[in-house]
Amino acid sequence: MQKVAIFQESRFLPLIRPALRQHGLLIAVTGLYALIAFSLTRIHAPVMESGMGWVLVWNFLSYVPGMIYFMLLWRFLHMRFVVRPCDQMAWFRTDIRATVTDPQRIVTGVIGFVLVVTIMISFGLLKKLIPILQPFSWDEAFAAIDNSVHFGLDPWRVLHGVIGYSWIITLVTGAYNYWMFLLYFVLLLTCFSTTDPWTRIRYLIAFVFCWGVGGNLVATLFSSAGPVYYERLGFGDYYAPLMQALHEHATSQPITVLEPQDALWEYYAGPVGLNGISAFPSMHVASTVLMTLYAWQFSRLAGRIMVGFSVVILLGSVLLAWHYAVDGYAGIVIAFLSWWGAGTLMRLFPRWTPPRTLAM
Repeated sequence: MQKVAIFQESRFLPLIRPALRQHGLLIAVTGLYALIAFSLTRIHAPVMESGMGWVLVWNFLSYVPGMIYFMLLWRFLHMRFVVRPCDQMAWFRTDIRATVTDPQRIVTGVIGFVLVVTIMISFGLLKKLIPILQPFSWDEAFAAIDNSVHFGLDPWRVLHGVIGYSWIITLVTGAYNYWMFLLYFVLLLTCFSTTDPWTRIRYLIAFVFCWGVGGNLVATLFSSAGPVYYERLGFGDYYAPLMQALHEHATSQPITVLEPQDALWEYYAGPVGLNGISAFPSMHVASTVLMTLYAWQFSRLAGRIMVGFSVVILLGSVLLAWHYAVDGYAGIVIAFLSWWGAGTLMRLFPRWTPPRTLAM
């Protein structure tokens, strides 16, 4: 037993220090993000619980079984139609065993996972501060900007007039609901990936920028709640026809959007004050575009599929009353800036990042 323990220990210990060094820049960025989040929380809401952050973490963990299932399915299909070994079960067992016992994958995966959890908690803390630091005050301005940049037309009226069929709304709602699973799935894959470590770290740093700068800083500076809560916040009934259209669609097709919208408002308006409301910029769009940039580094096909999914999320954010169209446009810009900023920062501090293996 002692020899086995020494062997196991020798497999992992030599990998920890170089892995920490390669994650050095990501650790620094994540640490700064966490420091800001906990400091501002202590100053502005010292008795506030970190509920939002832990909700994100527990949601993440709840998706893990489904993620494992899809990974096993993917490896099985890869074996069945690409590798086609003579002894399929032997190959499958060897492939899974090699994946789950790879010391490099385990060490980098655990480090990445801890950092991702820290990012989620930090985001949740700062998101909950938005109405405290800056009460929702930009909705009227964004409604006017939306109309202005679209030549006097409201994007939601155009979209519902052209593609606002009940079955399309249902499909878009399904895609919108699938977004969170995809986001977590990509995160988990990224944490435990050993393919192109440089791009892996770039995505995770860009993820911090996207959610920290876009989802917290920009969202606080331009605090808004979105069309769905426009009337509830006392800005008027301008979007009442949009909400009426969604309720009418719900009478003929399943639309799983109205209940979450009401639940978020109850959390926000309730005694606990768990804030999950923020419209500008659209983090659904921003994070999906960021995933698209990441996917494009490995596969043009995956990149093209993600471009299509990004378009669906952008249209869905307006169709389902979650966002003004300008929220989505801002999300696209933030995703590109986050990706560019992460790459630039990594080139400035190459010692604390993995060596580059692909031209970016």
